[in-house]
Amino acid sequence: MDALVPIIVQARTGSSRCPAKVMRTVAGRRLIDYTLDALELCRAGRPLIVATSDDPLDDALAAHCAARLTPVIRGPLHDVAGRFRVVLEQFPVTAFVRVSGDSPLIDHRLVDRAVDIFRTQKPDLVSNVVERTYPKGQSVEVIRAAAFLEAEADMDNASDREHVTPVFYRNADRYDIVSLKADRNLGQASMVIDTEQEFSRFRSFAHKLEQPAWRYRWHELAPRIAEAG
Repeated sequence: MDALVPIIVQARTGSSRCPAKVMRTVAGRRLIDYTLDALELCRAGRPLIVATSDDPLDDALAAHCAARLTPVIRGPLHDVAGRFRVVLEQFPVTAFVRVSGDSPLIDHRLVDRAVDIFRTQKPDLVSNVVERTYPKGQSVEVIRAAAFLEAEADMDNASDREHVTPVFYRNADRYDIVSLKADRNLGQASMVIDTEQEFSRFRSFAHKLEQPAWRYRWHELAPRIAEAG
């Protein structure tokens, strides 16, 4: 049986550009629920874990995730890499998937594909952001735990500790990185919720969906959300 490869969703409410976005309600669902609903359908990545901060501002987020029976692990507010280390201390696994909580249209099939590649090729990192051909909001990274813990020692500035993986890309000669590329380049598109404008676009778009967002493949939704914006 394949070893567990948990999906770790990093999320917090203290966004400066779009405050509390993950807890805002869109078409009857919290924004974080869109992300978690999709990832719960993954067949390859298990279990699903939310890594949020231990700041009181994130108490409601943690309680919401716990109420939907999604495990929550809390760690430093601004040190996202530190949060991932806390998760690995509690779940000593071989590898994990990193996904951002502001990706409500994440395609669970893409996550499964990345995990399958990791299990077959066993690199340090499988990533679809080395050369971005997928839209923002479809970013998936599968990271070997030992490689992450090694790289963490080199994350010596706030930016690296917030964004976690740039140290791998800067030191590509030291790590075995597999780049996952789309059949056609849509790297300039955006499906992420990072600003108030992107949130408003998503809210309008979500109300027009005929089915739950997770039923669609990413390339079916990318042109539709672009038209909505």
